[in-house]
Amino acid sequence: MRFLTLLSLSTGLVAAAPNPGFPFPGVTTKSKGTCLWPSDVKTLVDAYVRMLTKWNDADAVYLASDFVDNSDSINQLAGIPLGTPTFPSKEAFIEHQHVQPDNLPITVTHSSPTDCDEIALIWTVKFGIAQKQVRGITILGAIKEDGDWKIKSIDVEFNNIAYLLNIGGSFLFPGQACPA
Repeated sequence: MRFLTLLSLSTGLVAAAPNPGFPFPGVTTKSKGTCLWPSDVKTLVDAYVRMLTKWNDADAVYLASDFVDNSDSINQLAGIPLGTPTFPSKEAFIEHQHVQPDNLPITVTHSSPTDCDEIALIWTVKFGIAQKQVRGITILGAIKEDGDWKIKSIDVEFNNIAYLLNIGGSFLFPGQACPA
């Protein structure tokens, strides 16, 4: 079928060919309610960036009721056991933002849907004491809740050594002696 779609596009028979999948292969415009559209992706990515750049309680509306945030990069820095949720609930995430907001000037360098309900982001940020560039990847899981797309999950990993230096921490490379 994909070959026929490509053949029809190359021969100018676009009107006769089925929709090759907007925004995903196999997804027709009639199923808009079940998959993220580019405008939905933009809305959720913008909300995510705002949440980490400068928390505003108004953005909590973009978090699903069963929200969870996972990051071994953060867990390692925070002393949370690896492989466990960093923020197991919407309430825990919001509480963290009230007590210790991230306030990171994140720049998204790439964003695209990876499935009907997932968005992949690549981002960079420079901040803090060392001003080292941190590069990370985030997968936003999305769900339709109360008629609107919301962030159901955040899975994020990044260069946590550069992050550690930016927040005033230090480390030793393997083979280096501990300072006396």
